[in-house]
Amino acid sequence: MAAVDAMADGFALFDAQDRLVAHNRRFLELFPLLEPLGDLHGLSFFALASVPDGASHEPRGDDAIAERMRRHAAADGEPFDIPLQTGGWVQVRENRTPDGGTICVWSDITRLKAAEAQLLEAIDGVGEGFVLLDTDERILLANDGMRRRFAEAGVEIAVGGTLSERIAEARRRGMFADEVDAAFADTFLTQFRETGEQRVEVPLRDGHWMLASLRRIGTGCAVGIWTDLTAQKRRESELITMREQLRQQSEALAEFARLVALQARSDLLTGLPNRFALEERLNQYLRDGEPRSLWVGMIDIDHFKGVNDAVGHAAADEVLRELSHVLRAQLRSDDMLARVGGDEFALVLSNIEESDALRIARRLNTTVRESPFHVSGRAFTLGLSIGLVRGNGNAKTVSSLIAAADTACYVAKESGRDRVQLYDLGDPKVSNTRQRLSWAERIRLGFELGRFHLHLQAIVDADLQPLGYEALIRLVDENGTYCQPAEFLPAAQRLGLMGRIDSWVCRHVMDLAIHLIERGAGHYVSANIGARSLTDPAFQRSLMDLLDLHPGVESAFRIEVTESEGIEDIAEIARFLSDLRGRGIYVYLDDFGNGYNSFEALKRLPVDGIKIDWSVTRDLLSDPIDKALMMAAISIARSLGLELVAEGVEEEIQLTKLRELGAMMYQGFLFHRPTDAQDLLAKGSLAEDLPTKDLPTEDPLAAHQ
Repeated sequence: MAAVDAMADGFALFDAQDRLVAHNRRFLELFPLLEPLGDLHGLSFFALASVPDGASHEPRGDDAIAERMRRHAAADGEPFDIPLQTGGWVQVRENRTPDGGTICVWSDITRLKAAEAQLLEAIDGVGEGFVLLDTDERILLANDGMRRRFAEAGVEIAVGGTLSERIAEARRRGMFADEVDAAFADTFLTQFRETGEQRVEVPLRDGHWMLASLRRIGTGCAVGIWTDLTAQKRRESELITMREQLRQQSEALAEFARLVALQARSDLLTGLPNRFALEERLNQYLRDGEPRSLWVGMIDIDHFKGVNDAVGHAAADEVLRELSHVLRAQLRSDDMLARVGGDEFALVLSNIEESDALRIARRLNTTVRESPFHVSGRAFTLGLSIGLVRGNGNAKTVSSLIAAADTACYVAKESGRDRVQLYDLGDPKVSNTRQRLSWAERIRLGFELGRFHLHLQAIVDADLQPLGYEALIRLVDENGTYCQPAEFLPAAQRLGLMGRIDSWVCRHVMDLAIHLIERGAGHYVSANIGARSLTDPAFQRSLMDLLDLHPGVESAFRIEVTESEGIEDIAEIARFLSDLRGRGIYVYLDDFGNGYNSFEALKRLPVDGIKIDWSVTRDLLSDPIDKALMMAAISIARSLGLELVAEGVEEEIQLTKLRELGAMMYQGFLFHRPTDAQDLLAKGSLAEDLPTKDLPTEDPLAAHQ
């Protein structure tokens, strides 16, 4: 999912029932009016397309929505353009997946449209008539001059019609002189098809003359120029000069049209083929069953974010351009190199054996590593992580080929980067990575089918009476078995799904808090929220909106900050936590003592309490370091007026020691095993689930003395 989030294009996946399964950040950037809907997952494509002005700066009537749904239902892979509410344009490509779902990709073509607008302005400013034909000789584009000349005879030059039909109709309506016979259109176009270029002087009924020229360009399309030759006929001495000027104009316009057509399949930054061109090539190979041996590679530039941060995006773009030249120079003429994302490239090698494919990939790695890239007065040494997959194996679709190469690339990065990795399911690293990536589908089903559940574990005071509960997420698989967080949360973190999971937890924990308030027991329930989610503006807005919808919930809703070891923007988290505490929310720093920066996080984050990691409690009696850490945490909490909860208390001897050290709040199996939240709330008393056996309750100070 990280790769998908890094895409320059908007991406969305809809299931067989046309419900949104996944999307990347670029999707919301392109359609910002969808963002107020909150979590879009599960919404139908029709619902998203019906949002007023959500995807268009033009009126969106029923007919427009119906046409959009028709194109979506076709999902034939043919690109089409739609305007955005922001004033830009995107090109849409929709393809059906083997299981009946739909993959939608929105490519930003605003610059392309701007180029087209320049082209239209240029050709409309030309006095001659201009027409652009596709490979079937159907009209793609015509300027005002062309439309005006034929309109005088009552003939409409419409996009989609054939030029031969328009010329024939114009003759029937009397546009041409009598000497222009009925076979003129067929003769003109037949000669053009044979030579690729045709020019003919055509007399008109009103005494004027036209020079009709048609020229094929490199893409297979054709450019037609219709020029008024009346004045030239009257001044034959000037005709040679005028024709040369017209030829130059025709060639310039033809080249402009060729470049516009080329941009649809090219990366604007590097000039390399883009993802669309890559998928086209692979589709052709899979359809034709050739070449005999095919290899697909995904290339990721190691730590390229550091280059962006050091010199800025504009200078980093220069590095990407230079890198593309270096990579291209190491490949054979028939090999394909494409840019498919911000710092990602794709490689297609044909008619080559495994040993040679590996040799080429490793040569790319070595060459890049040994070639410093100079920009803004600085030199950067780059490395590549490359994943290779054989294209003639079990992969039957382009998406499965790219996914397999992506998996191998992930393994290369996780194995230390700057290396080449083959996609081999016999390799434990590859199979484990593939299994981890498969959690994306299982997590998606968890949301769609309601398979996520919350369990509650009590937090007790010195008298072993419940103060509140920590909410622990569980995922139920298709067999009804509970999956522990350790099984699916690491995959969710790697795939960028934690924000959605944290949002789900907050919504449901807030509902539990409302129930606790209604019971009047004075208990609270805390939600675990990852540090990365707390820096996400969308998550911040969503949580604040939830608090606004549940006034008074602050008395029973608390937050535990997890994953503090990976905090990158601690200042932003501190700001948001201050806002939450200002609304009366208690905030705890979770997993304290498990990592290297627990004390640094405590020093910089505004919190109301800390929760000692279970591993510290577990080794409290045997490890002097953990004992010293516990004593230090208790001392700091006491001096700062913070609450301190010791997690993982499983034995009475641990409880006794904690009391000796001065800990007053506890959590663990000794008191309460996690219980399904709904089952716990259904009990007459929330204390019923606590153990009935006697536990030591001596005063902590007396025990310490």
